Order: sequence, then structure tokens, then C-alpha cells
Amino acid sequence: MNPLLCDQVRKDLRHLKLSDMVEALDLCLKEAEQERCGYLAFLSTLLSHQIKGRSQRSIERRIKKAGLIPSMNFETFDWNFQPSLNVEYVKDLAQLDFVANYQPLLILGKSGSGKSHLANAFGIRACEAGYKVAFYTLQSLLKKLYATLADNTTDEIISQITRVDLLIIDALAFIRSKPEYPSLLLDLVRATQQQTALILTSHIGFQEWGEVIGNPSIANAIVDRLFYKACLININPARSYRTEGPHAPKVPQVDTT
Repeated sequence: MNPLLCDQVRKDLRHLKLSDMVEALDLCLKEAEQERCGYLAFLSTLLSHQIKGRSQRSIERRIKKAGLIPSMNFETFDWNFQPSLNVEYVKDLAQLDFVANYQPLLILGKSGSGKSHLANAFGIRACEAGYKVAFYTLQSLLKKLYATLADNTTDEIISQITRVDLLIIDALAFIRSKPEYPSLLLDLVRATQQQTALILTSHIGFQEWGEVIGNPSIANAIVDRLFYKACLININPARSYRTEGPHAPKVPQVDTT
């Protein structure tokens, strides 16, 4: 192995911005020497490191842009914690057919049951598959839409939001509502139909949505549209990760003797 030639190759690879090939060069050279690989086999192995590196960085960029938490994925989800969870059904959904078919996915369960983790995990899986994803809490999304009323850009912003392949709206619960919120949410849900897959999590039942968002009739219209072609994960009955999970506060034992 010619050290001067190796240094020149590294320099040229850096100039071409092929950093993964630079990092893998020594290892690939060593393996090629040990296994007496041909030139094309060596080059193919070296190129594969660059391709894998770029692919991983692309996934990481999509996850960051989506606003997802990288650690909340299917690999870190405790499949045995919720006895009522249909694990096989969730894993089938993780194949992302509902994204390709622009279907809503509703995830219901009490607070702390793992809804946000599942929604985030679906988002990460979609990013890994090359889909564009956006993650919002319902409160922050409605606040964003409400701000568009001031300059009449609501339709434009809704169009931007629904330009992704998968829109995740987390925490439909007890929001700080405004009179305009129900109509804004209905407009958004309408815009997703037949063009954007939607995940929505809620720890309250559908019958309570009207009270939460402030308009029962509009809430019913939203539910009707969400249920069209919808998939449903219902974690009920459910345990709470916050109070019963491995990181929950330990209740001190009382000595009764």
C-alpha cells in the first residue's frame, strides 16, 4: 500500500465531498487485501459506504425537519406494557400502506398510554421510507392557523402544511380554544383528504371533541371526515407510562409493623 497515493486519494475524495468514502477507505483497503478482492469489488464496497452515509443523513434531515423525536421509535417502544394494544395490527400499519393510500390513522387512549410515542414512531418510519412528514401538537397548529387570519393567508398556509405525505397532529385534548379554531381545523382536515395521510392522537372520546374545540356541529363534521377510510388504534383499557412505567416515581413503602 502506497501511503503517498492513499493520502492523495483521501485529499481527492474530500475535494469531491465524499466524506464517507474517506472514513471507510482504510477499512476497505484492508478487507480487499485480506480477501484478495478485484478492483470492481473494492470500488463497489467503497461506494456503498458513501451511499449508506448519504441515505442516513437524508433520513436524519427529514426527521429533524418534521419536528420528530429520534429516540421515540418502534425499536424503543415497549410492546408488552399495554395488554390491550393490538401489537400485530400496529406492526401491520407500520408497513405504511395507510400513508400511501392517504388514510387517516386515529390513535386513542388515556393520557400517558403511549399515543405520542406511537405517532412519533410512525413518523420516523415514514421518514425512513422517504416520505415527507410534519409533526404538530394541536394547540401549536391551531395557533399557527389562527395567526393567518390577520393577513388572509389561511388557504396558502393550509396548502403548505398539507404538502407533506404524512401530517401528525398530537394531543387533541383540553386546548385553549378560540371561536375560529373549529372552522380552521375543519378546513385543514378537508385539505388532507385524498392527498395527505393524517395521524391524530386523542385521550378523549369523539363525543367530547365538540366541547374541547368549542363547536359540536363542526366537531361532528370533522369526525365524519376523519372516519372516512380511517384506521383506528384504541389503547383501552390502558396503563400510564408516567405513573406505572419503568421511569415512574416510586411510591415509598409504608412500614405497618
